[in-house]
Amino acid sequence: MTLRWRFLAFWGLSLCFGCSSLDEKGEAASTYNGPLMEVENLSVMLSDSGKVSISLTSAKQMKMQNEDEVYPQTVYVTFFDDNGVPYSTLRGDSARYIKAENIYRVMGNVFFFNRTAQQSLASELLIWNPMTRRIYTNRKVTINTPKEKIVGVGMDADQDFTQFQMKKVTGIFEVDSLVTQPPASTAVEQ
Repeated sequence: MTLRWRFLAFWGLSLCFGCSSLDEKGEAASTYNGPLMEVENLSVMLSDSGKVSISLTSAKQMKMQNEDEVYPQTVYVTFFDDNGVPYSTLRGDSARYIKAENIYRVMGNVFFFNRTAQQSLASELLIWNPMTRRIYTNRKVTINTPKEKIVGVGMDADQDFTQFQMKKVTGIFEVDSLVTQPPASTAVEQ
């Protein structure tokens, strides 16, 4: 075999072994599973018919390969009425948008406040579905109104927090006077 053929054979084998999926230690190379994009000091405004309806802010957002979004630091969501006035706010230590389910999971010291109704909610986990405009959780929830404190496990509400349903409820409730008997009849028998 001539020197030229030996060089070509060596070069071809080098290409084959040089392109293997093994790293320097001889182990299989792993694929990158980290974020595709990171954004700092994020502020997103969502609008409907040219009017701001929702504002989302966070110190950091990471866009993952499966198109999920991770908010590893405090996240704030503000809901606006038709006049552009904020009526509810949602806050959590972190959040995650799960694209496959189209939901936001807000986690850690979650606090939701409706300014109009003066109601607040506290929990460790709250799930917000922007398509159905619902918020819900299966965790412990504490709701405070001007007159009541309600504690339960599990809750479902509309996103403006004007109507809600709770499960396994305890708390202090204000009750109007109860009617226990119907009023006496005034008819006279003959």
